[in-house]
Amino acid sequence: MRRSRKRFFGQVLSLRKHINHLLIYLAMFMTIIILILRSGFTLPQLPASFVLNSMQNAVVAFSTMQKVTWQYSAYDILSSSIPSIRASYIMSKKYAAKYGGVLKKEINSPIKNVNDMGPVLETDVSAKGLSFINSPGYDIDADTLLNAPLKFSSPYNGPRVLIIHTHTSEGYAESPESRSEDSKMNVVSVGKEIADALKKEGIEVIHDTTQNDYPSYNQSYKKAMSLIEKNLTTHPTIEVILDIHRDYMKKDDGTLVKPTITLKNGEKAAQIMFVVGTDNMNLYHPDWRHNLSFAVKIQNELNHQQPGLCRSINLRTERFNQHATKGSLIIEVGTGVNTLAEAKNAGRLVGEAVASMLIQHGKG
Repeated sequence: MRRSRKRFFGQVLSLRKHINHLLIYLAMFMTIIILILRSGFTLPQLPASFVLNSMQNAVVAFSTMQKVTWQYSAYDILSSSIPSIRASYIMSKKYAAKYGGVLKKEINSPIKNVNDMGPVLETDVSAKGLSFINSPGYDIDADTLLNAPLKFSSPYNGPRVLIIHTHTSEGYAESPESRSEDSKMNVVSVGKEIADALKKEGIEVIHDTTQNDYPSYNQSYKKAMSLIEKNLTTHPTIEVILDIHRDYMKKDDGTLVKPTITLKNGEKAAQIMFVVGTDNMNLYHPDWRHNLSFAVKIQNELNHQQPGLCRSINLRTERFNQHATKGSLIIEVGTGVNTLAEAKNAGRLVGEAVASMLIQHGKG
């Protein structure tokens, strides 16, 4: 008889096959504890949630001899229990990069305002179709992804889309250093355009404007994950999570790149880029290809409605919290030298395309 496995996140540990390893690790752990106690160091208190979950996992393992997995990464354990590690910039940067909090290269020279930003190249860097920046090196076929069915549920009462901003203070040319904590001047304003376009088509949206990159930019992805979990608990009908960012592009000679197109109505819009995380870092992310298929379909729709708006889809080795749902994407809207108006124009078009896809593929 085939035994069922309970699925969690993290690294699998079989207690039946690896009992010897477990005993060795336990002995090493106890040795470390004894040395610490002899040194007079006071052990930190682990969070109650961590202790309870660990006990629950242990009971499952010993009573059923099933394979279980830990729900906490090494970073979660360390940062939750040892204040010195939590406050350490070097340690947080190291583990943030490994467990999903990827540090973004930012502008080196401050941008004073829209009229004093140094050399800027306004250019069209669109994909001219469906193409990919494929850092993990996975086999990707655009036609297969375009024709694959989306596994969303039928429309029902309740929010279907959550819009968040992991790097909430990312701003545009009007703001000093392209950063602003004013929600009317940063990516939150772009998120509102997307939300309004979705609502116009009858799709319920939660736009969470919580600032996730303060006080710690390095831990913004971890904070955003907590935000996502909270919203999914409160609104279990959410299937799509859009994390809205703005990008940064700079040539070797220091020229800042402003990816821009002229719309059919004569106005300008910032170009956008879908960023799709994968399981390349061996983190739990079983539905990343579904997320990629979703991005391909939205981009294909935008290519028909407004050619040139999209850059190549950026496939990444990191997970970016996109394991939370089967419709999670990062959308980079313009760069720091695009104007807010250009970014908002792009946001409206993105919202319309996402709405169109959800209406067309609402029955999974």
